[in-house]
Amino acid sequence: MIQHSISQLEPAQLRALLTISRELLQTDDALDVLGLAGRGMAELTQSAAALLIVHGDSENVVGFDARGMPSPAASDHPYYRMASDVLADVPGGRGTALPAYCSLQAQRVMVVGVPVSAAMAALAVGWEREADSGIWAGRERILLAILELAAAALGKIQARSSLERLVLTQYEQIADREHAHAAELARRDAVESDMRVLSLTDVLTGLNNRRGFFVHADHLFRVAQRRHASSAVIFADIDGLKQVNDELGHEAGDRLIRDAAAVFRESFRDTDVIARLSGDEFVAYTVDDAQPRVILSRLLDNLHAFNLMQERPYRIAISVGIVPCNPQVDQGLLNYVREADQQMYAQKRRRLH
Repeated sequence: MIQHSISQLEPAQLRALLTISRELLQTDDALDVLGLAGRGMAELTQSAAALLIVHGDSENVVGFDARGMPSPAASDHPYYRMASDVLADVPGGRGTALPAYCSLQAQRVMVVGVPVSAAMAALAVGWEREADSGIWAGRERILLAILELAAAALGKIQARSSLERLVLTQYEQIADREHAHAAELARRDAVESDMRVLSLTDVLTGLNNRRGFFVHADHLFRVAQRRHASSAVIFADIDGLKQVNDELGHEAGDRLIRDAAAVFRESFRDTDVIARLSGDEFVAYTVDDAQPRVILSRLLDNLHAFNLMQERPYRIAISVGIVPCNPQVDQGLLNYVREADQQMYAQKRRRLH
């Protein structure tokens, strides 16, 4: 998702983000992580103030001034309500009163959260003046990239001791040294599990990302090949995403991607592996399905039902390629994905001519 978020940034911005990411990977100090994130926000977006909320075993709240300097904050911060509202499925939370990936331009405040399906970290950033849509979109991409990088760096630190201990030790010098060894191991296991999910998940849709797809699907593919079980790869591409982005804006384009992902998810079984590979491309791997065309029919029926029932300024349409995987042929999963991609584009060309 980071690659998709920063693909439209200026070279100087990309170089700055690369420098920040390198420094984040090299530090083992939570204060350094927060300082680097704050510096990136201040230098790349000229923010006036910001607030970061991270949910682990407890809620950790950090404020940033106009220079990007971090300091402890609390629920009385003016951005606290906006940031906390994007955090879903947390004890005592308010659910999802706001989307986990949103911007409030009229108030000169932008809020982003990762991951979208159940945000564990939320960042609210404000500016003194409103900006045009081009600058606003650039800020959104930069902030999402910074938040993902900072969350990954904090998660790396937390995997050794726990995010709660590190943050509280750095800001309040409070360390609970009486925790039992079993409780410490359980915390570390939970953090490692959360960060693994984050590294394999597409932030915008909550589906697997490219890495997540091949991590999960390749194992199933090898088992199916050994057992000579039927399986198939389905590759899909959203039609008209660029037109929606151009005419309705990138927020509408992101909503179209999320809607398509929801329909794609509903069209497959829990045992199938589905993912968003890039901006408008989705892929699925299904095992023990001798009739992949049944899946295509179900997918098209679900799209039709969605377009009839949901009020949107756009209609969802997709092009699809399906390739059965032959267990008698020594061919890797990636090759089948490429074949399905080629079939999808062939169908798209036929529909356009």
